[in-house]
Amino acid sequence: MNFFRRTRIESLLAKIDNQRLREIQRRYAGSSDRYAKYADVEHWLKINMPRVQSLELDRSPPKQILDLGCGAGFFLFLAKQFGHKCLGLDVGDFPLSNELIELFALERVTWRIRAFQPLPDFGRKFDLITGFSAAFNRNEDESRGWNPEEWKFFLDDLDRHLESGGQILLEINSGKDQRYFPDEIRELILKRGARVDGERMFFGS
Repeated sequence: MNFFRRTRIESLLAKIDNQRLREIQRRYAGSSDRYAKYADVEHWLKINMPRVQSLELDRSPPKQILDLGCGAGFFLFLAKQFGHKCLGLDVGDFPLSNELIELFALERVTWRIRAFQPLPDFGRKFDLITGFSAAFNRNEDESRGWNPEEWKFFLDDLDRHLESGGQILLEINSGKDQRYFPDEIRELILKRGARVDGERMFFGS
């Protein structure tokens, strides 16, 4: 990480209640919980800063942003610091994520994305909808990814929440054997006009 980016991360960390963060980190230190790694807030902010920069959120006018599967909120925390209005959507099953969402003072809707079920009414539309390392596109036992019909329903529903001229960026966790993002789904996404690069799909100009 270059000096400028490291300095910027440090300045953003200074906006967090560091005493409260240290208390959280102390409680999760040495934990076997698979999500305990997210207590290393500085590390995950560094991971998410390139996402913010690639979308030019560090130098664009304020946007309404919806992040699907927002987790502990690292991406949204960064976007918020650059003046964007941010909303996360995720399950509330993981105490550490819940604590960090509260620490970052983020707005979140608790919701589980399921096939053929529309997203809730958020009361507003969004200029940008994101999802990173997304795993919502799986059936209940995770034996398969969504089929084309399930994906079509989901993408049609996302369009309902998107402002005219808005953008969608989804990065799919395809699994070791890519079962969750097979070629037939990639072809569907391409036909809908997205740019696809590996597990990343981008709709918009």
